Amino acid sequence: MQSIANLVIFAGIRKDIAKMPESEKDVLTDLLLLMDKYDLYGKMAIPKKHDVENEVSIIYRYAAEKRGVFVNLALHENFGLTVIESASSGLPVVVTKNGGPSEIIPVCQNGELVDPQDENQIKKALRNILTDENQWKYYSNNGAINIQKHYSWLSHVNQYVELVNENLSLSSGAGIKKLHYPNINVDRLKRKIDHLLVSDIDGTLIEPKLNNPGLKELKAYLVNRTGKMAFAMASGRNLTLVKKIINEEQFPLPDFIICSVGTEIYYTNGKDYILDKGWAKFLAGRWKREDIVNRLKEVKWIQLQEENAQNPYKISYYYEKEHYNHEELIRVLGTGWYKVNIIPSHGQFLDFIPKRASKGNAIKFLCRKWAIPLSNVIAAGDSGNDIDMFRGPVKGIIVGNRSAELAEYETTKSIYVAKTNASEGILEGLKHYKIIK
Repeated sequence: MQSIANLVIFAGIRKDIAKMPESEKDVLTDLLLLMDKYDLYGKMAIPKKHDVENEVSIIYRYAAEKRGVFVNLALHENFGLTVIESASSGLPVVVTKNGGPSEIIPVCQNGELVDPQDENQIKKALRNILTDENQWKYYSNNGAINIQKHYSWLSHVNQYVELVNENLSLSSGAGIKKLHYPNINVDRLKRKIDHLLVSDIDGTLIEPKLNNPGLKELKAYLVNRTGKMAFAMASGRNLTLVKKIINEEQFPLPDFIICSVGTEIYYTNGKDYILDKGWAKFLAGRWKREDIVNRLKEVKWIQLQEENAQNPYKISYYYEKEHYNHEELIRVLGTGWYKVNIIPSHGQFLDFIPKRASKGNAIKFLCRKWAIPLSNVIAAGDSGNDIDMFRGPVKGIIVGNRSAELAEYETTKSIYVAKTNASEGILEGLKHYKIIK
């Protein structure tokens, strides 16, 4: 690397290392000792100061003129502002794969993502850019063009306004008037409720292996609940299988059904199940189902589930737990991976759904549409595809028979980890939150 390029490290502004805070002093001392150890005199610079207001953009441009590379190897980068700054100056980057840059690089194609703790990976990426003129120009040009397209203030504001308008039209309470649902009891759904209980089905509401503890008591509570308590089922199952469980176990009809891992929302009116067309339209944006299926064909340790497990916004596979490799899935999906939610559950099922789709987002959508405060929602689950329901002000219940994906969770202010299993655990959680006595 010494023969290819010089090294400039911007390690903060300083006057006297000896008078700096101990932690900063240690870092700079290490840098100087390593410079001496590898005899980098004349090849490495650690500038003492620069004008933050006026010189940062000049530094990036100077490095670009010298056909250089910007490197950010933070263990985790929350957003990646330096990646955007360097790209806008036409300076390629080698940057940590952890955090914000993992979304910027696939969109802007202005450099390479690396594991910040993998020395060989970093070295290979640097050598690739510094020694290949065509590669350097490719990253440089992409950065300058795509940053303006995707990360300028104008594009940011336009995207923000577009999303606001989309949400207003599809999920506001007023929006229901624009949709034609002749069979829905709108007044019932728009009633003022104190609580909305949303529960996963398999392993949560029912668990035959454990003889369904607490199921009889929970059903009695739901049958006798007042109009101030709404009930929803949220499941990875499709609607046909959800209806089967409702009939077999004689559950009271829920107000809402969120099924197929959050890709479909249905309303019930006593006999019919009506699809929420607004939610379906919302999920359609940026979703390229056929492209995803074709890309995943090269992954050897997954197998498509049966046809009845699929829908327009859900691609379902079986997977071999011992071979699961999240990084491989991201690589295969390519630059569009960040538009896809990858959801493994129960150590055998793997679902690919739109980024916008999940049980948690479906709950938020319903709450916006029917003016239900998220703080009034209690969500119960047992596996990885339930995690998304527990975010924000929602009160979560994790039942005692939880799967490995939830094994590390502990009781907090907003999540209760029950000691008992399945429906009995839901009842325990409802008592914890003082919903029932």
